[in-house]
Amino acid sequence: MRSPLPNDWRRNVWALTLTVFVAFVGFQFFTPFLPLYIRELGVTEPSRIALWAGLIAAVTPAMSGLLSPLFGRLADRFGRKMMLIRSLIGFVVIVALMGLVTSVWQLFLARALMGLFAGFTPMVIALASVSAPRDKVPSAIGLVQSAQLLSVAVGPAIGGYVASHFGIRYAFFATAGLCGLALIALIVLFQEVSDVAPGAARAATQLPLRRVFEYPHFGVLVGLLLLAQFLDRGLALLIPLQVAHLPGVQAIAAVSGAIISIGAVAATTSANVAARLSRDVPSARLLLIGLLIGGPLCAAMALPREWVALLVLRTLVGLCLGAAITLTYALGAMVVPAEHRGAAFGWLGMGLQVGTAASPLVTGAIAAVSIPSAFVFDGVLAWAAAALLAFGARGLRSRPAHS
Repeated sequence: MRSPLPNDWRRNVWALTLTVFVAFVGFQFFTPFLPLYIRELGVTEPSRIALWAGLIAAVTPAMSGLLSPLFGRLADRFGRKMMLIRSLIGFVVIVALMGLVTSVWQLFLARALMGLFAGFTPMVIALASVSAPRDKVPSAIGLVQSAQLLSVAVGPAIGGYVASHFGIRYAFFATAGLCGLALIALIVLFQEVSDVAPGAARAATQLPLRRVFEYPHFGVLVGLLLLAQFLDRGLALLIPLQVAHLPGVQAIAAVSGAIISIGAVAATTSANVAARLSRDVPSARLLLIGLLIGGPLCAAMALPREWVALLVLRTLVGLCLGAAITLTYALGAMVVPAEHRGAAFGWLGMGLQVGTAASPLVTGAIAAVSIPSAFVFDGVLAWAAAALLAFGARGLRSRPAHS
């Protein structure tokens, strides 16, 4: 690997952004429609459909979370671009197979197998962080994270069109094709850079996985990512449930989709604005402010009796909490040197995936008892994350991104 020319980092970051956007738009083609696919595979009882939907949604991030630290370590040794190529090739094959399954058990096994190709998101973030100059790292991470957030606003609408006009199975084939396009974009456009001094790569491979927790406040960052992802996924689940209980709403799916999409746009805006502000204001301070304001707003989403009020609150929550994952990854890049960032971001990815897997299970269980209580629970979690940051990582709140 050779060092990049002065402006190559911009090309690399945009290549990663394009790769993430194309792949994650593809994932959104089928993810919202898994319950419908489960019914098509022969499960007709609503309670069993809900059970299978939860299991199938959770198994991939659960497997991915367990393996992310290991694959992060391998990325430090063999190259992060190579690990991304490996993930995308796996996605192309497995997602295509998901469109061919004939039973719900086969779908579950395919989703579990997909988790073995873990590490896509943390490796992309790690690559973005080492491709950009130190003072541009938050902006690079924010740009890549924005691509993932925007996919939620774009993918379900296109995927719904494909599923309704051609069949749900074709949504999987379209996703496999988009992952193939993302793979080509990565190979052609991204030039992996040498981010370590001679001999540092060997030192990176010799670093035990648990040693990354010796970096200051790293354990706190893993916990923050878990909570931030838990909140994001939990709100996506609660919005349709809340809309369904609002009086006078006829087009429940359309209204829910609009609220979720606008929330994703607000989160994207938040991630980019926070990344720019972090050049002068410490990322941890911005994150703390967002969590403190976002917590009560989350709880307040239990109150509206009209969908417009719910839309306004979801937008405000997106503006407050949408940058949480971007800022936490930026803090990770601040405390971990480049040569160990693959392994470290693997652990961060584990926190992210645990939040992804746990959120629908816990949020669904609380919402089954009381939907307003689930919103209040999310608000309390946001303040718990703020307390973790305030008391567990005090040293970060005075450090700007370029320090």
